[in-house]
Amino acid sequence: MEFSAEQYSRYNLQVSKMKHRTMVYYSFCPRQDRTPKDYKRYQKNIAEQILKDGFREVFGISYIQECVGLGVHGKPFWKGGEKFFFNVSNTAGLVVCALSDMEVGIDAEWIRTIRFPLVRRCCSDREIEYIMGRAGKRFSDAALDTQINQERFFQLWTLKESYIKFTGEGMYFSMQKVAFSIQEANGSKEIVCNQPGYFGQKRLGNYWISLCTREPSEVIWQEVTEKVN
Repeated sequence: MEFSAEQYSRYNLQVSKMKHRTMVYYSFCPRQDRTPKDYKRYQKNIAEQILKDGFREVFGISYIQECVGLGVHGKPFWKGGEKFFFNVSNTAGLVVCALSDMEVGIDAEWIRTIRFPLVRRCCSDREIEYIMGRAGKRFSDAALDTQINQERFFQLWTLKESYIKFTGEGMYFSMQKVAFSIQEANGSKEIVCNQPGYFGQKRLGNYWISLCTREPSEVIWQEVTEKVN
């Protein structure tokens, strides 16, 4: 998938006219000695507390579990049609929640070693070149054994996941249908996608967090340090 100079110019112009704000809350949560079941419950409790505090801070209302419904493919949404949108993601050691006045999707991943067949299943040739360099096509069953390969894969993976979570289609939408081009110039990064949406990212140590919104948005990233049991 090629991206033209006109696409980049149009994208930058639209981003400059932002009328929306999206809050992204994140909380580090080491597993410590918890069992997998206890750790899953621990992360769920953190997400629920963040949503409770975030709904009061961003929307000025109380977060009530009974007011949350599920879309056709399982995406949670706030019942009633108000402009209260949220999305949650978690990975080993981290929980993130996004709240916005428009549809939103967010994904977080811990950067780790994965094997090349997964890259081939999820990414376009151009994305593979970005991850592996132009020699990417000659890899077969090898692991991504360099830090930069792993970082770039999860940079793209989280962008793809954020879009799929934004649409609410989940596993019903192939990752290869959403392709990205990432350009860095003058200290800034441009993310262009072949699907409609606007994207932001944050690197936190060994994690990538990616965000997708329907329209350009000011994004405020805020760490939550208060823990729950």
